[in-house]
Amino acid sequence: MTEKDILLIKTSWKIFRQMEPTTIGDLFYGHLLHKNPSVASIFKYSLKRQSILLIDFLNAVILRLEEVQSMKAKIKELAETYAGYGIIPKYYPFIEEALLFTLKRGIGKDWNTEIEIAWINGCEEVKKLMTEALG
Repeated sequence: MTEKDILLIKTSWKIFRQMEPTTIGDLFYGHLLHKNPSVASIFKYSLKRQSILLIDFLNAVILRLEEVQSMKAKIKELAETYAGYGIIPKYYPFIEEALLFTLKRGIGKDWNTEIEIAWINGCEEVKKLMTEALG
């Protein structure tokens, strides 16, 4: 992930965060569960609670993207917490797809290929670290 990727992610995240958390949750979980109904059992909380957990997770990572490599302990903790919920590496690609779908809709006219590539690069970095953390 480059410095430009980080800048694009952070800038587009500010635009995206103008959406209501419930709308984010509706888009994200609606897409995820429509495309992958088998993952429904891993989500134990209400849609509102799940939406807050998703946004909190993304905020925690995005705020410190420049330090993502030095955040291994925090990412390990997050990976273990999510694994405890049943969110394991085999589900990461489904989650990434739903996230990109949601971001594209939330960012709207400002979404472009450059932003998409930055988000893909960021997702790949975090997925790699989370997978490594779970050993």
